[in-house]
Amino acid sequence: MTALLAPGYWALVVIVLLWDVGLGGLMARNRKAPPPFTLLTALAAFLVAPALLVAVTAPSLLYGRSILAIAWVWPLTVLVYVAQSAYAVVRRLVTPAIGVPILVFNVVLALVEGTRYLLLLGQDVPAPLLALDNAAAGAVGFALGLSALSVPFAVLVPMLAPAYPARYRGSATLRATFAVLAAAFTIMVLGMELPRALRAQASFAPLAREQLQERPDGRFAVGLRLFPDLRDVPSPPVQRFDLPLVDSLGVTAVHLVLAPDAARPAPLDSLARLLETIRGDSTTVLVTLSYPANAASRYRSDPAAFVAQRALEVHEIVRRLRPEVILPVHEPYGAGERALGRLPVAAWERYVTATAAAAKRARPRTRVGLSAASYDARDSALFAWAARDGSPVDLPGFSLFPTFDGAVGLRARMAAADRWMRAAPASRRYWVFAAGGYPLRQGDASQRDAIWGTLAWATGHDRILGLVVADAGDYERLTGLRGAGGRVRPAAAAVRRAIVQLGESTQ
Repeated sequence: MTALLAPGYWALVVIVLLWDVGLGGLMARNRKAPPPFTLLTALAAFLVAPALLVAVTAPSLLYGRSILAIAWVWPLTVLVYVAQSAYAVVRRLVTPAIGVPILVFNVVLALVEGTRYLLLLGQDVPAPLLALDNAAAGAVGFALGLSALSVPFAVLVPMLAPAYPARYRGSATLRATFAVLAAAFTIMVLGMELPRALRAQASFAPLAREQLQERPDGRFAVGLRLFPDLRDVPSPPVQRFDLPLVDSLGVTAVHLVLAPDAARPAPLDSLARLLETIRGDSTTVLVTLSYPANAASRYRSDPAAFVAQRALEVHEIVRRLRPEVILPVHEPYGAGERALGRLPVAAWERYVTATAAAAKRARPRTRVGLSAASYDARDSALFAWAARDGSPVDLPGFSLFPTFDGAVGLRARMAAADRWMRAAPASRRYWVFAAGGYPLRQGDASQRDAIWGTLAWATGHDRILGLVVADAGDYERLTGLRGAGGRVRPAAAAVRRAIVQLGESTQ
């Protein structure tokens, strides 16, 4: 469903942006308009496009260290829109039926973007504002799914209040449409999503009181997913951000996600040399192959050729990097669904079988993993196939994150994982291939508590061999232990504390 709605969402964002720039230019040239209104309108239209660019780039470590200093431009721009629409409503330059919904929408958006800016700086934010931020993400999630909690570009554009009567019937209809959209979003956030978000924020605290279970045999690894999804060797700044965390946290596993562009001899050889610098005697290396650009169209044109190409890439990755674990498919009903569409379970079985065989040909010792991510019926069926005897998958596993319901959704996913493991053969072993939280939507504390609670759950299962914290830094996904300005979030200290406690239990 979200795959169908997402293009419409992006089209709507572009339409609102064009509306603001075009309408702002027209109204700013109206000589009859009050000078304060003209100034606010012109300033809003001028700022919105560059400020939006700042908004989507500032949270990422790839750009944030240089852009973070001007990240205040976006919330300030939204406040200009609030002032413009408030002026139009108070001075009756716009009919209340149009102006009031747009004003309320802009006020809600200003609170949300102001909250995100404070979170970006690492400031403490009151729980109601965190809930409002989460509620806005929940409204966007109707189109984008759970990625609305993590991607930097899941933003909304404020609306200019259209002053003065419309000259044409079409423009009057367009104004009414924008007012309806503004009202619908506000009702969705305040009426539908905010009560749920308030409960979600309160649900994280009990996770912090969970206890890790000792592993005297030392058979539990805590790892870290490094770098953005790699299309080449990670840049020196990215290495300087992430590699110190490997040492300071003391993780015993590292996880890389490679795009097919990186599955070439030169990048792989460079990555192999990089891995040698962090690969200790007991360090587990996990590698995931993600999807190429235009994956959906390429798969539809020739599924067999698409899978055959991925198998060649898996073979090359395993041969050159020699990972302990390879995930030849990246979250079939998560990232895979976003890249390829919602494929039948049988199609994923063929995909995994072919790529797993390629991995084993390259290096029989490398174990093949597969991660559940959506926990729906298709994910359950694919996991059951992967966990049965004779499957080409050695290590079925899980991706465990909170949902819009906070820790309630996280616990529901853990409960599903419990059921699936009970139904599988007792000889099976598992990994949590990704665990984390959403600090820029649900707050730093929620990320810390979600990771701690997931660690407590995982260590309580003898058949789970390890857990990978995702991610080291904020890149394409805003789930990192390190934020855009280089600040290390409190979740890092929790991970370090967990590793120390688990290490003490083996002595």
